[in-house]
Amino acid sequence: MANKNVTCRIILNRLRISQLTSAVEKALANTADALHTDLIQSQTMPFGESTYTVEKVYGKRGQFAKNGREYKGKEIKKTKQKGGNLQNDSTFVDVSEIQNGKVKLVSSTPYARRLYFHPEYHFNKSENPKAGGRWADKYLPGGKKGDFAQTTFNAFYKQEAGI
Repeated sequence: MANKNVTCRIILNRLRISQLTSAVEKALANTADALHTDLIQSQTMPFGESTYTVEKVYGKRGQFAKNGREYKGKEIKKTKQKGGNLQNDSTFVDVSEIQNGKVKLVSSTPYARRLYFHPEYHFNKSENPKAGGRWADKYLPGGKKGDFAQTTFNAFYKQEAGI
């Protein structure tokens, strides 16, 4: 057996590596935005809770009820703010850790957790007819749209990287 010397020289294209790294970050942010948009368009996320006030309404002075007694007024429930903050204003994509390969879809209202983990809650379905709890479960592995994130990321990465 003869001894053979083998040499190998590797030249890294640092510009292309940085372009591919940048493409990953852009594709990841675009994927999170697409997931948020798809979640809204599927109309499964609750629109949010309405807040009410209770006010006492009095009749005219000297007004009498049917029983002959003076009318003391009644309490009525008025809508102070109609729901809608959870889906539109309070849910956003957090890209603060994108350098580590992490993005988050955040719902910043105090009632988001309660609505998500309690599907037995009676959801207002006037705005979103499919509203219910655990609205993001279909995007997890094994759900109906379990491959949505991977497929969308692959498409955005090919587009950003120019592959």
